[in-house]
Amino acid sequence: MAQIGSMTDTHLAEVCKCCVDRCGAGNTWPPDLAEFISIATACKPNVFGLNVADVTAEYNRWKSECWRYNSSEQFPWKHPVLYHICVEMRREGVERRLTQAEMDKLAAFKLSWWEDQIAAGRQIPPVRRQIAGPAKASGPTPAQLLMDEYKRRKTQQKGGV
Repeated sequence: MAQIGSMTDTHLAEVCKCCVDRCGAGNTWPPDLAEFISIATACKPNVFGLNVADVTAEYNRWKSECWRYNSSEQFPWKHPVLYHICVEMRREGVERRLTQAEMDKLAAFKLSWWEDQIAAGRQIPPVRRQIAGPAKASGPTPAQLLMDEYKRRKTQQKGGV
């Protein structure tokens, strides 16, 4: 009773939505008390006010809308920690060729890791802009210098022979 009594209306609505989603996936309805408590724990927002579903939704939104922005830093993140989580998820997802289920587990792991970092007294680093590369190369490239030297020697050999 204490577990259920301490839930806010928003949290309770989120838990009910998760229960309905589980039922739609083929699980039993209604869930027993142990299942309900595990669902409530999984759906409970953390210190950021985010849960795994929020991270996954933001990751998918970023993937589908990133083409509109010059860089990930310019994307309008809903929370600063989502930038760090989503960028790491994308890198690891591509490197390790993760499935959607594995990406969900990775999102839960990254969210929990950042929550532990905040609990340890660390802060979320700000989203920083990337340093722009030089707009135009100044001077010839090493390959161009070698080609000029080759052409110079070639013309000297033709003139001398």
